[in-house]
Amino acid sequence: MPTLAVIGAGPKGIAIAAKARALTAAGLPGPRVVLIEPGPVAGNWTGHQGYTSGLLPLGTPPEKDIGYPYADSWGPRSAAVTAAMADYSWQRHLIAHRSYADWVDRGRLRPTHRQWSYYLREAAELAEAEVVAATAVGLEADGERWRMAVDPGEPVWADGVVITGAGPPIRVHGQPHKHPRVLDGRSYWLAGPSLTGHVAMNACVIGSGETAASVVSSLLGKSRKRSVVDVLTSRGVLYSRGESHEENRWYSDPGDWPSLAEAHRREFLARTDRGVFSQQAEAVLNASRGYRVLAGRAVAIDAGDQQVVVTIEYGDERERVAYDLVVVAVGFHARWFETLLGGEARRRLGHATAGTGLERRIDVDLSVAGLSPPLHLPVLAGLAQGPGFPNLSCLGLLSDRILRRYVPLGAADRIDQERGTRDRSAR
Repeated sequence: MPTLAVIGAGPKGIAIAAKARALTAAGLPGPRVVLIEPGPVAGNWTGHQGYTSGLLPLGTPPEKDIGYPYADSWGPRSAAVTAAMADYSWQRHLIAHRSYADWVDRGRLRPTHRQWSYYLREAAELAEAEVVAATAVGLEADGERWRMAVDPGEPVWADGVVITGAGPPIRVHGQPHKHPRVLDGRSYWLAGPSLTGHVAMNACVIGSGETAASVVSSLLGKSRKRSVVDVLTSRGVLYSRGESHEENRWYSDPGDWPSLAEAHRREFLARTDRGVFSQQAEAVLNASRGYRVLAGRAVAIDAGDQQVVVTIEYGDERERVAYDLVVVAVGFHARWFETLLGGEARRRLGHATAGTGLERRIDVDLSVAGLSPPLHLPVLAGLAQGPGFPNLSCLGLLSDRILRRYVPLGAADRIDQERGTRDRSAR
């Protein structure tokens, strides 16, 4: 039985573990799945580890749970796999807690991040997910297997590795590592209680994506009268996420995605996912006063005891603006895993991506094409394979794509067909 190691016990890792259990229940030889996680399962969603207060509403509908979209990816066994995955659905979770009817009658409200973490944790327990309580500190290719160094504990050997979880926050030049007036997309939520003051302040949130939107909404909710929150965006204006059927369907069923021109795929990602506010966040801001949008890019931060000076560049102009508080919310490093790689792993990855960008080399199973042993990078799969894989929009299809590599089937299935479509479109 092959072993698949997943760094992170969040939604993606739990979806993979549950799907492997469902495959076994359906009579297919599912691999052993090991989740490597130093903290609590789904801990980043609770509000106790940063990234969120835990009280923010989920950005995607909860029906897009760890089995969604319940695709027919497993040939004649698809119905049995879907039936087994139904035990891990959001609706089944609510039914178990006698709250399904109430949720429906209230208009299918989106749960808070903390409520979502309860669902994920229960799904992991029901799937009997194997969790190693450790931090991955190294990853080396050893023949046709991975050797993962963990702390504490002995190395974990695996036939494939999946990288999940947010990397460290992206920083601005001069940004101090620890400063009470300069926070980021993770530390802001840890410092939340101490930010409630009795005097007006002027603050700057750098970024225009969903992390920035959540921070802006939070600041507006706790700021005193006459406080001002500047939202600094390098795109000039704030855009809301497109959520029409034509746009949403690509997140659920990206089968034809690779046939789109790369320029059109990049434009789609920019309009619907990267650097845009959700419509829920837009509604909050539309009803709020005390914020303004500034066009420009933060090129430097100079933090003092009483104020923080941000150097803003827009076109050929530069200006320095002083604030009481600055939150750098421009995102997280998606390629953080490269710091784990040993010499041989780096050599193989470099050979597999020679002459092209890593994002272009993500294959149908979300692994790096040409790299052995397989390294699956769903967070980088948006451009090559579909916009839903880096986020929560198609967790069930994500687990299908990845696990298919470790479950041999006698007949061609839908994923094999998608691989053929992609290969033909690349010719």
